[in-house]
Amino acid sequence: MIRAEPGAPTVAAKAHIPAASRGVVAPGHRSLRQQLLTWLVAPLAALLVCATLLSYWIALRSATVTYDRSLLDPALALAEHVDTLGGKIVLDLPKAAQDVLRVDSYDRMYFSIARTTGERIAGQSEMPPPPVSVPEGHRMFFDGIVSGEKVRIAALFLPHADGTIVIQVAETTVKRNRLTREILLAETIPDLLIAVVAMILVWFGIVRSLAPLERLRIEIAERSARDLRPLDDSYAPTEVRPLVHTLNELLRDLRAALDSQQRFIANAAHQLRTPLAGLQTQVELALREPAPPALLHSLKQLRGSTVRAAHLANQLLALARAEPGGRRPDTLRRIDVRAIVQEAASLWVPRAILKDLDLGFELEAAPTVADARLLRDLIDNLIENAIRYSADGGRITVRTATCGEHAMLSVEDDGPGIPPGQRAQVFQRFYRLPGATGDGSGLGLAIVHEIVNAHGATVEIEDGAGGRGTLIRVRFVRAVPVPSARVNAALSAVPGQ
Repeated sequence: MIRAEPGAPTVAAKAHIPAASRGVVAPGHRSLRQQLLTWLVAPLAALLVCATLLSYWIALRSATVTYDRSLLDPALALAEHVDTLGGKIVLDLPKAAQDVLRVDSYDRMYFSIARTTGERIAGQSEMPPPPVSVPEGHRMFFDGIVSGEKVRIAALFLPHADGTIVIQVAETTVKRNRLTREILLAETIPDLLIAVVAMILVWFGIVRSLAPLERLRIEIAERSARDLRPLDDSYAPTEVRPLVHTLNELLRDLRAALDSQQRFIANAAHQLRTPLAGLQTQVELALREPAPPALLHSLKQLRGSTVRAAHLANQLLALARAEPGGRRPDTLRRIDVRAIVQEAASLWVPRAILKDLDLGFELEAAPTVADARLLRDLIDNLIENAIRYSADGGRITVRTATCGEHAMLSVEDDGPGIPPGQRAQVFQRFYRLPGATGDGSGLGLAIVHEIVNAHGATVEIEDGAGGRGTLIRVRFVRAVPVPSARVNAALSAVPGQ
C-alpha cells in the first residue's frame, strides 16, 4: 500500500465552478446605485454651489450698500464747510475737525475736494477722479486705489458759481470684507450642513431601497448552475416583483426542459441495458462455439464494444441519478463513508487482482450526511478510474478519515497522473486527457463532480506521493450528533435540494 509522504508537492483543482464575482461592475457600465447617486447628489451639489455664489453676492451687496451709505455722511459734512473767501473756494474746517473725519477703528479714511477740471482745493492729491461725469447734485460710488490700497470712494457733485466741485471720501475695505465674510459664513454654513445631511440621507435611502435588489443578486449569485428553484419574491419591492416573476417562469421552463432531458437519458439508458445484456450473453455463447479465427476475432471485438456500451449506459444512469432532478432530499442519511468503502471493496478487489494491482485500504470512521446510493456511485467511479488508468503492477490506496469539520475520502494511485492545467477540465462530461489509454467513457469524474455538488462537498486533485500518480480527495461536511429537529434543518440546507 502507498502512504502519502509529508511535504509532497500538491496542486489543488476545485471541482465546483466558481461563483460570479460579487458586486463587480463591468467597465463602461454603472450600477443603479451609482446612477441614483449621480442624479440626486450631483444636482444637490450644484444647487449648493449656486446657493453659495448667491449668498456671496447677497453678502457683498449688503456690505456695499450699508457702508456706502455711511461713507456718504463725511462727504455731506465736508460739503457744508465748502465756502468762498476772497473769490477763492476753500474748505472752512479746522484741521482738528479734518483729522476727526479720518478716524476709524478698522479702515483708513481719505478725502479730496477738487474742481471737475482737476484743480485740487483740499485733501489728498492722489485721489483718483470719478470714472464718469454725473449731473450736479448727484452722487456716485466706485472703487479705486489710494496709496497702494484698494478703497471704496463716494463722490458728491456740488454746483458752484465757479463750476462743479467734486467732494470725494475714500475708505479702505477692511470692514466691508469682514462683514461680507460674516454674512457669507452665516448663510453658507447652515446650507452646507443641510446639504451634507441631505447627502447622507440620500445615501442611506438609496442603500436601504436597493437592499432587496442586493439580496436578490446574492441569492442568484450563490446558486449553482443547476439550482433552478423559484426565487423568493416576498421581500421584493412592487416594482421588482414582475422581474422576479418573469425569472421564476424562466427557471420553471428551464427546470422542465432539464427534467425532460434527464428522463430521456435515464429511460434511454435503462432501455439499452436489457438488450445490451442480452447481446453480451449471446456473444459470450458464440465465443464458446467452434469458429474460424477471423470470426472469433470479430466476436471478441463485438464483445468489447458491447461491454463498453453497457458500461456507458450504466454511467448515464448514474449521472442521471446524481443530477439535481434525479435526487430527493429524503434520501439523505447520517452514514459512515468507511462503511460504504468496505461494501465497495468486495467488488473492486477482484478487478484489481486481474490487473495485478495492489489495492489497499486505510479506513477510519468518517461520518457525514449523504445519499448512500450516490456515495456508492462516487466511490465506485473513483476506484474504477484509478484501476482503469493504472499500469499493471501498480498500487492504489483508498483512505477515509476525519479532519476538523470534514469527513475525508481519498483515492491515490501511482499511474500517469493528471497535468495541473487539465485538472479542472477532467470534471467535464465526456472529456478525456489527450493520449489517454484505456476505454473509459469520460463520465466517471463528471459523475463525481455532480455528486460532490449535491452534497455541498469539495473535491481536489493533487499529485500522488513523491509527485507520481494522482491523489483525488473529497471533503464532506462531518456529521455530529444533534437533536432530530436540527438534523432535519441541516438536511434541508444541502445545496440544490
